Amino acid sequence: MTLVQEARKTSSAATYSELDKKRWLVRYLILGGVGTVLAIKLYMLLFVVDLTVGIYSFFTSFILFNILLFSYTKFKDPYIDAQDMFLSNDNDNNNKPLVSVIIPVKNEEGNIRNCVQSCINSTYSKKEIIIVDDGSTDNTGQILDKMERQEPCLHVIHLSKSVGKKQAIEAGSVVAKGEIYVFMDSDCDMHMDAIDKAIKIFQYDKKIGAITGHGRVRGAMTGNILLKMQDLYVDASCRILKGMETSFSSVTCCAGALSFFRRQAVMPYIHTWAHDNFLGIKDFKFATDRRLTAYILGTKPSCVLENNSGKSNDNDNDIIRHSITNNTPVLIQAKKDSLDITATTTSSHPYVENNNNKNPRYAWRIVYSPSVKVNVGVPETFSALIRQQIRWRKSFIRSLFATGGIYWRRPFYAALLYYLQVSLKFLRPFIILKALLFLPLVGDYTTTLLYFSGVFFTGMIYGVDFRLRNPGSSLWLYRPLFTLVTTFVYSWLIFYAAITIKKTAWR
Repeated sequence: MTLVQEARKTSSAATYSELDKKRWLVRYLILGGVGTVLAIKLYMLLFVVDLTVGIYSFFTSFILFNILLFSYTKFKDPYIDAQDMFLSNDNDNNNKPLVSVIIPVKNEEGNIRNCVQSCINSTYSKKEIIIVDDGSTDNTGQILDKMERQEPCLHVIHLSKSVGKKQAIEAGSVVAKGEIYVFMDSDCDMHMDAIDKAIKIFQYDKKIGAITGHGRVRGAMTGNILLKMQDLYVDASCRILKGMETSFSSVTCCAGALSFFRRQAVMPYIHTWAHDNFLGIKDFKFATDRRLTAYILGTKPSCVLENNSGKSNDNDNDIIRHSITNNTPVLIQAKKDSLDITATTTSSHPYVENNNNKNPRYAWRIVYSPSVKVNVGVPETFSALIRQQIRWRKSFIRSLFATGGIYWRRPFYAALLYYLQVSLKFLRPFIILKALLFLPLVGDYTTTLLYFSGVFFTGMIYGVDFRLRNPGSSLWLYRPLFTLVTTFVYSWLIFYAAITIKKTAWR
């Protein structure tokens, strides 16, 4: 790093502050409050409340305290250091990496124009936009064809039949030429500067393999209560949870809403990910985002692509094309390319030993940046929300064997918090039954009251944090309500998801 770059870094760090001093004081008071509650819970589990519920409640507060501690005191937006590094090259396309935006879509005629237009409007100029129409039966295909005729950077691929999100992305990767891949859901739209900011982060830190952005629910301010509650949930899962994980460079899920990947970090796994088999289910449709992230999390330093520059070449495309296997060939119909993807060979990827990595346990850093923003489409009805949550829990079950099997390689404390959270998710339904049903039957109302109060307290903590980062917004009031929903409704869906996991219908 040059002296000029170091000076810019120091200047950025000195002038940036997520909150003013008054709001930072409130954050420290939050930490103090959660720490005090943690101490009180330790006393009460020993002397007052039911031991089982008390231990569970203690560990939930322990996890909350640590998540807040690391996301408040250790997390720093990776864009802050990167933002001033390459300003002299902003107008020089020769020094910019080509970015391939790949968007799978099926029957999204109401959203797809807004999604694609946000990519076209991106201030980053050196890009290609690849839309994979996964056998849509509505007007999605016609809308895309019309947009393609008007935009030279837009390339539309039509699949003759629906193969699912993962294989649609794989089909897009066959023709992608970029050094950076961008995956985005078709009901989302990125901010104009999202790609610019992500690329600067990649350029600043060559060990970052993936970046995930900050989501906010589109139309939450004017939408129904469900949209408002989900907006708070999405915001906190990004800034608080992913912020904590970023302090360890170990984000567990690069969200499908908007995530960026170095080609050399993700390309070796696209085919295996797209054709994931689980519990005897061929081409398992769930665990899309978490499973792909797990591959990169688990990459060893000794396994890196031979093409260390990250630049694409014809051999890279051959690797992807020839490693696509499917018993039923899928015809890609497009005006620019017409490929018959068939099971021709199985190919191994070229790896070389990399002894320069100082960390012997993992190769890539995976981070979240609140500066890289995206508007997210979410379910607008309760029945649609429940169906979504069931799908997500099927993905969660799959990720237990994916992320859970490799996360021990990441920093110890991050792994400890991850495994504790996973364990408590399975215990929660039984704790709810005991706290709200069995204990009152034997006259123990104290434990029930304290448990319910603890859930509400957690919701208030997240709500206050949202208000600190969004002064003047009244949405924070919906967070305690949504915490009650996630605790007393979502908790039971894990069992239904497990029972019906072989039912792979996406909707």
